[in-house]
Amino acid sequence: MQLYSVINSCRDALQMTLESYCVGRAKTIDISSVKSDDSADKYLSDLINTRLPSTDRLLIDKFSTARQRGLLACRRGDLTAAEKAFSAANVLLQLDKLSHEGMLLYKSFLEQAEAYLDYRLGDFTQARNRTYSALETNMILEEEYGYEIIFFGRIQLVHNLVRIDAGCMQWSRAIKLAFQILGYLEGVLDILPVPGLWGYERVKRQIPEFVAAMFAQVTGEIAIILASQDHQFDSDLLKLVNTNENNHCHPQAYAWLLLKLAFINNEVATFLAQASNFVAQGRGDTPLLWYATLADLVTLCDEIKLPESDLLKQEIIKDVAAWNGVPKKLLSLFS
Repeated sequence: MQLYSVINSCRDALQMTLESYCVGRAKTIDISSVKSDDSADKYLSDLINTRLPSTDRLLIDKFSTARQRGLLACRRGDLTAAEKAFSAANVLLQLDKLSHEGMLLYKSFLEQAEAYLDYRLGDFTQARNRTYSALETNMILEEEYGYEIIFFGRIQLVHNLVRIDAGCMQWSRAIKLAFQILGYLEGVLDILPVPGLWGYERVKRQIPEFVAAMFAQVTGEIAIILASQDHQFDSDLLKLVNTNENNHCHPQAYAWLLLKLAFINNEVATFLAQASNFVAQGRGDTPLLWYATLADLVTLCDEIKLPESDLLKQEIIKDVAAWNGVPKKLLSLFS
């Protein structure tokens, strides 16, 4: 009788999750996080335009074209073309025609781009070294030249260290550092385990929407790392962000962390209840986390073997072809 009750409860939960999925998939993606990223970039661009002399701006604009070509080549996998483009971009530093402030800005942007090439080439040591160098440069810009907005550039660079750790399969270290970033953004940690001046007061001075967007971005990185069943996170790491149940800088991203932990711990009833609520909210400004939840639901459906689980899986799978921008690592879980 007890087993029958458990099965019925599970069937009801699966049916509810299917209904929630149908509701959630009809909702549009919220581009507010993209706008936040764009706004931060625009703020920095406007600051540069007001601070740098026109000769610096003209030179940086001219040579930044090569840097952009290098980044685009990296993204499409043409690493030889990327190396040539970055070599051309480095000419500006060799010319020694920029002011010290302009040189620091240009060097920071270029080092970050070249670190990405190192990452794509599998040279993780060099990628890490360039990233630390860019962190040091950004710290000078922030402290000595008043580029407070570049604080988010430093957070992004620490996020890049997470990606580098994951790239060389240091999964535990990558996940731990990602949670440390989240804890720092939430105010649980006052500093990050990376050289530089941190202090949580720097976070408090930032625009809350920018902080929330960064929290969601780093949580998305955790989702990608955990896309394989072989990678997990210890519940103790959640304490780094569990400050106040009702006061998270990005409640939806935090909700995903909770349901992912329930999935990892095989707490089926808890996971289905939380996942049902999560998918009903739609992709919102965390589409990657939404797709990651669907991947876990499909995995669970394969294990449960009930008519309701088959229906839920079929409904999700038939939509996969229409999805855009989903990382390959996540898409592979739906095949």
